[in-house]
Amino acid sequence: MSLEYVAFDLETTGLDIKQDTIIEIGAVRFTRDEVLGTFETLVRPQREVPEVVQQLTGIREEELRTAPPLESVAGGFERFIEGSILVGQNIVRFDAPILDREGIRRPERLYDTADLSYILMPSLGAWSLAKLAERFGVVFDTQHRALSDADAARGVFLALSELAIELPNDVLGQIAQWLTPTALPWSGFFRDAFDRAASLPPVKRPVLRPPENVDLRPLKPSADPAPVDPQTALAVLGSAAQRPDLFPGYERRPQQEAMTEAVAAAFNDGTRLMVEAGTGVGKSLAYLIPAACHSLANQGRVVVSTSTINLQEQLTKKDLPAVKSLSPDSGLRSCQLKGRRNYLCLKRFNALRTSAALSDDEAYLASKILVWLGETDTGDRGELRISPQEDALWSRLSADGASCTSDNSPFVVDGSCFMLRARKEAEASHIVVVNHALLLADIGTGGRVIPPYEHVVIDEAHNLEAEATRQFGFTCRERELHQLFDASEGIVSALGKALRTAPVLLEAGREMEEEATALREAAKSARPRLQQLSDLLKAFLAQQAAPNADRDSRLHVTKATRVQPDWSDVEIAWENCRLVLSDVAAHLGRLHESLLSAEELGMLNQEIIIATVGQSLEAANGFLSGLAAALAEDDPSRVVWLEIDRGDGGIIVSWVPLEVDGLLQSGLYEDRRSVVLTGATLRTQDSFAFLQRRVGLRDCETLALGSPFDFEKAALVLIPRDMPDPGSPDYVDALAHAVIGLARASQGRALVLFTSHATLRASHRLVADALKSDGIEALGQGIDGSPRQLVRALRGKTKTVVLGTSSFWEGVDLPGDALSLLVMARLPFAVPTDPVFAARSEAYEDPFNEYALPQAVVRFKQGFGRLIRTTADRGVLVVLDPRIVTKQYGPEFLRSLPGCTVRQAAMREMPGHVGQWLARATAQ
Repeated sequence: MSLEYVAFDLETTGLDIKQDTIIEIGAVRFTRDEVLGTFETLVRPQREVPEVVQQLTGIREEELRTAPPLESVAGGFERFIEGSILVGQNIVRFDAPILDREGIRRPERLYDTADLSYILMPSLGAWSLAKLAERFGVVFDTQHRALSDADAARGVFLALSELAIELPNDVLGQIAQWLTPTALPWSGFFRDAFDRAASLPPVKRPVLRPPENVDLRPLKPSADPAPVDPQTALAVLGSAAQRPDLFPGYERRPQQEAMTEAVAAAFNDGTRLMVEAGTGVGKSLAYLIPAACHSLANQGRVVVSTSTINLQEQLTKKDLPAVKSLSPDSGLRSCQLKGRRNYLCLKRFNALRTSAALSDDEAYLASKILVWLGETDTGDRGELRISPQEDALWSRLSADGASCTSDNSPFVVDGSCFMLRARKEAEASHIVVVNHALLLADIGTGGRVIPPYEHVVIDEAHNLEAEATRQFGFTCRERELHQLFDASEGIVSALGKALRTAPVLLEAGREMEEEATALREAAKSARPRLQQLSDLLKAFLAQQAAPNADRDSRLHVTKATRVQPDWSDVEIAWENCRLVLSDVAAHLGRLHESLLSAEELGMLNQEIIIATVGQSLEAANGFLSGLAAALAEDDPSRVVWLEIDRGDGGIIVSWVPLEVDGLLQSGLYEDRRSVVLTGATLRTQDSFAFLQRRVGLRDCETLALGSPFDFEKAALVLIPRDMPDPGSPDYVDALAHAVIGLARASQGRALVLFTSHATLRASHRLVADALKSDGIEALGQGIDGSPRQLVRALRGKTKTVVLGTSSFWEGVDLPGDALSLLVMARLPFAVPTDPVFAARSEAYEDPFNEYALPQAVVRFKQGFGRLIRTTADRGVLVVLDPRIVTKQYGPEFLRSLPGCTVRQAAMREMPGHVGQWLARATAQ
């Protein structure tokens, strides 16, 4: 008898499963061969339907007033779904909990198409119902109506069912074996698929995709590098005009040519160069082409470092392939290199595969990885969807060097080890793309991560100081210490189970078990010492905090702080904690050494246990040295602070170097023949001096290249004459009122940049409520979604306003109609009480003009850069901070902009200016 399924969907008043109510139910009952019936009804909600939901679904509130209440339709729906397997998109986390909350009886088995697609299509990249329907060719004309969504989920489910039986038999069997015993509500899907596949011809395919047969011979740099004529690089650049397929609309740009020549000269002469290239210059080609020419001529390596993922993807997926196509016979090789924890360790995963039993989380992640192994060439976790809950497990399966035992791995011998392949590919590449974090982490390892290189290009160089500050600093969250103790205690049971599987229980095994038991006791005794230290630090923080300080404030631990009477109690508590933490680290160290030297035991999960112990040991030693530097040492070269974790209320202890210029000079610049720093926002007051000092590259050549865009016609800058000062009690109301009028004039397509989460939250409700009636959706960062989700909303719906903070000031690319209005709530000065800012300010005779102002101007330019991204873009920037015209320093911000049209107007007049400017853009 065929199994019967019901695909269903609920439309609701919102996304809160505890409060929002059902407004529509749609369902389709079916077998694999036919549709048996449908169920569809509107439901009168128990609360008001937000305008954004009405816009999204097309269901108007007047329709719902005459709809039956839920209690009238619940019985019919229960009868419709009885005896079936429920199917739908995200039903495990959303629809089913709402049914349960409303007391609607339902079948237990839930085949969630989202969860199933994460396993069966692990590297798809986007798993929404619309994307899945598109991928499988399922008709999905009407989205966000319950019956249509349910029918689309039916089509996707049937396609996923076919995809499952196309898996290699051993892969499908392994997944079924892992998932069937779990409590996951869709686990039976793979047992059903395995049973169906048994009657079909077997599918045989290697579990692991074989390495491609590519030339991985390392580069052999010339002992005496030869210069490359800059005209060679310019000729390659000029050939782009003959390739409209790669460079649509390509035009010759003098600024791009000037940068190409300058970068080529820097490589030839072994000099340091800093280049500011405005939006539209095409700076990536201007450094990639000379880098390629020089590297090919001398078989040397050029490392290109970026700050944002967007730029890395642009370089590796678009720009570098295009450069290779311009010289197809050159043999140019490039790759992207990441840190070890990004790569799967096949030896550790193989150990997990052979485990007797897996937890639900382990079984789910292992299933995704097993399917993905047949698709991936890189083993890079960036190709997978890994949730925060799965991150710790991934770390145990990654090629983390702290406890890597890959030297004797069969996967190293046969060349399939992903980390080894990544390293060999980098050794054989002329251009290696990394991020700033890896570039700087490589300094700490003595160059063991990135293969040797003599030339480096650092794009988005305005972020180099901030990333160096993070990489060379230390942070310890209280919960991380508890996680260390949890892991230490858990090692005992894991090791005990593993030792019982060993063929012969050698003396070494008994000694390890004793060591693990001692570790558990040490971890237990460490907890009360940690609690005492935490309590004292929190009390000290509360005592020293300013009277009006908010919960997010940080306490800068200075020399004056350490002579306070209560700080001596902190030092004593730390010494007590240090002793027990040292004991934990010592037991971990001895246990790790024993495990590494006991291959002959043949224990189950030995690789996983080694990874767990090794990572715990690394963490314990890091906490010991880092906390000692923060709490017991008074080093003027460090900035130390305390704060409360907003997530769980625990204490956070942090320190960073006071300055990073010397670290960058000795660790990065001195060992390189040439160094190029570039970006769109490197200068302040028409000078590179500020950045040169901050990143330690004072003695370098500089080049400033303006944008080829006509900003006078493209961008209007509006400044209100009558906006209250940001410190005024009327400021938030005036800000919200201004944003409402401006957003109506632009019909959404707006981004509002804040420097404070508190101001954003206070403004959000006022703006969102007022814009509902206009059909404009106002979304707040941290309120309505993550930055990535909000960017997606801006790109997908024109009538959207996003209110964002720090992550929206840069790295967000919204060309065309996605963004027409940019509003800055206030000038982006750093918080003066921030410990790092305060400590670094002390190095200047005039801290405001020499440090605070240049830093804010760079940030201001970064924010403006979100608005005009292509030659066709037109938009409006509104600065709702009167200091830009009332303060002596205000003109510095306006002078930093690239020749825009600037107007002042009364607040009530600004929407008219916005509407006229954008209407003119539409007409053109």
